[in-house]
Amino acid sequence: MSEHVIDRFAFSIEELAMLTALSAPKIRKDIREGRLKSLKKGRRRLILKDEAIRYINEDDSVEQEEKEAEDR
Repeated sequence: MSEHVIDRFAFSIEELAMLTALSAPKIRKDIREGRLKSLKKGRRRLILKDEAIRYINEDDSVEQEEKEAEDR
């Protein structure tokens, strides 16, 4: 990630999708289902940087657990 991205305070759904290679609909679904916290500012929905980092790390650990379960 570039320094510009790291210094960001918050990300839009579309920005987070580009950074994580997850789809915007997947991110919206996770927001609806409470797996990702977001803020609504006017018409925009924003994800704070700390929450984005937590979400990315949690998503990676879930994928790793699923892969390990398949290998068994």
